[in-house]
Amino acid sequence: MTSKNNSRADVLSADQAVIDGIQKNQAKLPASFPMEGQQMTLQGVTQVFQQRITSSKAVIAAENAWKAALKDADQVNAQTQGTALAFRRLLVALFAQEPDVLGDFAVVAPKKPQRTTAEKAAAAAKAKATRTKLGTKGAQQKKAALQSADPAGEPAAAPAVAPTPAPKS
Repeated sequence: MTSKNNSRADVLSADQAVIDGIQKNQAKLPASFPMEGQQMTLQGVTQVFQQRITSSKAVIAAENAWKAALKDADQVNAQTQGTALAFRRLLVALFAQEPDVLGDFAVVAPKKPQRTTAEKAAAAAKAKATRTKLGTKGAQQKKAALQSADPAGEPAAAPAVAPTPAPKS
């Protein structure tokens, strides 16, 4: 029968082995025999297996052609990725306020990221703590003050301070 592995190559090999076996042992086999409700000859069985081999080889050739085409498409996409990205960005720049025009190109304008209330509160607390620690200094003085506060060279982390409401006057 066929091998345990049902890969296309194994089935192809097994079918060819059947044809080879028929040709080698033709004298030992009956000239015709009933099979699937009809009378078959050795030539008919050989034709059936030859059809299987021909169709399997066509599938293998098509798979190889598909793989080659896929490789070509990947190379073209890699080579033209920069141009495609630049053109899409140009479209967004030109038509950011016209989503219907962008839709014609299957391009969507980027959305502005939304910061959560917690993120805004943490940023405000950090800014207030930094301002309290450093006061009003220039960029160079701030950098020097932060480096002197942490000898490892990394800026010291500002303590998390909960925002307090400003006093009403």
